[in-house]
Amino acid sequence: MTELDLLTPAEAAAMLTISVKVLREHVDAGEIAFIPKGSGKKRPRMAFDRKDILDFINRRRMRKCPPTSPKTRRITTSTSNLGVIGFMERREKLLAEKRKR
Repeated sequence: MTELDLLTPAEAAAMLTISVKVLREHVDAGEIAFIPKGSGKKRPRMAFDRKDILDFINRRRMRKCPPTSPKTRRITTSTSNLGVIGFMERREKLLAEKRKR
């Protein structure tokens, strides 16, 4: 039987360069396996196998795909026939109509 290389939550978080809080969020989401230490039910003391941490890193690894088309400058022309609305003028017009009533 092989001996496990166990890490504390602080060591595992440092290995991932994240906080212990974020590590616990990954554990709660089921993304990182842990080994319970002790018999606590509410907040179990956790230990992490180094292989599980490396496995998590490999699952999260991604490569950005470069674009296939050359980058061009965006040309925007307005196709709208609408003009600029003067909101204050419109408000004053509505208020004047209400006063006439």
